[in-house]
Amino acid sequence: MLAPRPTTQVLASLRLFEGIEPGDLTEMAVSMRTRRHRAGEVIFDQGDPGEALHLIVDGAVKLVLPSLSGDEAILATLRKQAFFGELALLDGGPQSMTAVALEPTDVIIVPGSTFRALIAQYACAREVLLAALTGGLRLLVGRVEALHFLDVPGRVANLLVSLANEHGRVLSPAGDVPEGAVRIDGRLTQGDLAAMVNSSRQSVNQALAELGGQGIVRFERDGIVILAPDRLASRARA
Repeated sequence: MLAPRPTTQVLASLRLFEGIEPGDLTEMAVSMRTRRHRAGEVIFDQGDPGEALHLIVDGAVKLVLPSLSGDEAILATLRKQAFFGELALLDGGPQSMTAVALEPTDVIIVPGSTFRALIAQYACAREVLLAALTGGLRLLVGRVEALHFLDVPGRVANLLVSLANEHGRVLSPAGDVPEGAVRIDGRLTQGDLAAMVNSSRQSVNQALAELGGQGIVRFERDGIVILAPDRLASRARA
């Protein structure tokens, strides 16, 4: 069964297509398809041909570097509005990383020819693409800096600050949730966090226990609550 096309309304809600006339969106949508991925499903593997851009409509995706031993280094976690697979389309090489759905995830698949026509014709799309590329590069530079100069609790704190800036939402004060608290939604496990800070799960568990014992963060099954963002940011620089 052929996957459905995305609607003009869905495309218009995504930053990559902001500023494009509805008629042009309808024409572009003809070549696109939508797909739902199960939690844990591999969307593409490192080394696969770069044939399409993937835009997240709902859900979450992790980009990882796998090893022969089965371990992985998580480079980024992406949510709604983000896209991936662009590097292989830009340089013509294979996929440089593996993309895996963290939860049930809906994506729009944009063929390479449509993507290249989009950025060739629309300056607004090029600006969004460049912002995503530079943002990703800054994120990786920050991660490398943390890996070289911070201890494990500091690296965990640095990662949580980064995730809060990317995906966090400010909570309303209530009960044991103070003003200014931020929640990072999603089922990131301690193993996932360990893969993102290049450490063991045990060390990450100890770091979270330390941060939790200080009343800075609370690790929950379906998210992480940052109770004291300023103190977390200070720990990320220590």
